Amino acid sequence: MNLQLDEKTLELAPARAHVPAAPQDAFTESVHGFGDGLVGVVTRPRGATSKIGVLLLNAGLTRHTGPFRMHVDLAQILAAQGFAVLRFDQSGVGDSAMPGKAAGERRQRETDAAMRLLAREVGVERFVLCGLCSGADDAFHVGAVDARVAGAILLDGVAYPTPGFWVRHALPRLLDFGKVLRFLMSRRNPAPSLSDFRDWPERAKARGMLAEMVARDVRLLFVFTGGAYHYFNHRAQLAASLGRAAHEKQVSLDFWPEYDHTFFLRKHRRILLKRIAAWMDSEFGERTP
Repeated sequence: MNLQLDEKTLELAPARAHVPAAPQDAFTESVHGFGDGLVGVVTRPRGATSKIGVLLLNAGLTRHTGPFRMHVDLAQILAAQGFAVLRFDQSGVGDSAMPGKAAGERRQRETDAAMRLLAREVGVERFVLCGLCSGADDAFHVGAVDARVAGAILLDGVAYPTPGFWVRHALPRLLDFGKVLRFLMSRRNPAPSLSDFRDWPERAKARGMLAEMVARDVRLLFVFTGGAYHYFNHRAQLAASLGRAAHEKQVSLDFWPEYDHTFFLRKHRRILLKRIAAWMDSEFGERTP
């Protein structure tokens, strides 16, 4: 009994002890200031470096270390595979200053500055954007318009409720009178949901954006967790909401409904990091000295 309790306690703790670590001699890290007051950390391989670089984007107000230092671990693992990585704070977050220009241009302007920095420091030519939640929104928007983007990793990214979503969502609740009553009461004073704070285009435009990326051979990895339950609850929903392009070979999809939105459990972070590393190797594994 004591052994089981100890293991459970260790499993729930957001420590890094069991997250796979990259060899310390496989990469170097350096801090850089760039753009309009931006600050980031470049993690680069010591050996051969791919011409594909990776940008890790802020998840909401979480700084460049990522939730539970996930971005630190991911950057080091990818650098050990030969990919240079920049994890940086967007304006007004973490170490970066408030923007000195209009906020409406922020996403493209700051991502462009990050790409230029990584290209100058390491010599990469194209980029994979990776983000969770609002970071995934930024990656989707930029990937649709910037020809330098070769891929995007979208964690709880854009998708839209469909008729099938509402059927799957409602049926189990219709059998529970208490849930029905609470739902009816909530309609009188609706509470804001996570999707109310997301930066998604209109559905028709999002379909066109995905089709444009697929036509350019941009590789996309969608990962949805239980944290997206209020708008995504089945694998088939991605194509139902974003169109036929979601079925193309460029698009990969994982749905992990038992996972938390921020990958709180370290075993879930470990699986996510392995999945991303395997996807990067599969899609962009050729390295150029």
